[in-house]
Amino acid sequence: MDTRQLKYILEIEKAGSISKAAENLFISQSGLNQQLLRIEKELGVTLFDRTTHMLKLTKAGEVVVHYAEDTIHREQRMHDLLDDVLHGDVGTINLNLAMEQGIALFALVFPIFHKQYPNIELCLHDYTVAEQYRLLDEQKLDIGMVMVKHKDRQGIEFIHLRDERLLLGIPSSHALSKDYTMASDGDYPFMDLSECKEEIFSLMFSGSTFREVVDPLFRKAGYAPKILIESRKNNVVGLMSAYGLCLTILPESQAKMYHDINWFRLTDEPTWESCLIYSRNRPPRKAGRDFIDLAVEQAKNIR
Repeated sequence: MDTRQLKYILEIEKAGSISKAAENLFISQSGLNQQLLRIEKELGVTLFDRTTHMLKLTKAGEVVVHYAEDTIHREQRMHDLLDDVLHGDVGTINLNLAMEQGIALFALVFPIFHKQYPNIELCLHDYTVAEQYRLLDEQKLDIGMVMVKHKDRQGIEFIHLRDERLLLGIPSSHALSKDYTMASDGDYPFMDLSECKEEIFSLMFSGSTFREVVDPLFRKAGYAPKILIESRKNNVVGLMSAYGLCLTILPESQAKMYHDINWFRLTDEPTWESCLIYSRNRPPRKAGRDFIDLAVEQAKNIR
């Protein structure tokens, strides 16, 4: 049994039917069915339960699929390493940046990286965290960037960049901003979120990693926030507050961009962590690893 046949098995398992798998593989349905029968005969086991509408793996099939995935990943890794040896200074890196948090870091890294790898093309994307996990798994993304509270995603390697505070923003014209002064240590003053129970907020969208950090703070304060707007973009929720329409919570790096908002530390002083991520099944090639090393070093220079 060769890797081509292993790929056939994986595609059948993914598609759930021989006809759909054959279409995806650009081969005939009868040809693929014959290949499957030949593989099962060679192994002496049945790989798929054919009594259901969609093909389902048997116990033996699960073992073979696990082996097939590992073998294909190893083969791809071998080709990547060989390609590094032969053409390590050319190619493309598909890179996700959390544009609002990541652009400052990219501006520091890119000139250094481009000087070292002038023939490497960096294709930049802006996906959600969930989209990045999926695309890494599908091998359509090489390196991602996420802000997280928990690094518990199976099969993903997390590379720490920096920790960042989340701050409560209140329009400078708001009554809660009256007599606003910085704390004696020169930092932002504290505000208990329970004091904002009757206020309206603009926040990042529900289900985001940001809300995984922020929503428990509201629950602890004893209420669910009244929300004017939810958005994928920090600048949207920030501008809503800057125009005096509502309160907001933003990462400190974004808070510094709005001068019509007074910023407060929350009593729990919540933070999240910026990380670069990649698939453990397909680690970055040499140029990608060097990009990550540069990003880790340059992240120390972001204030």
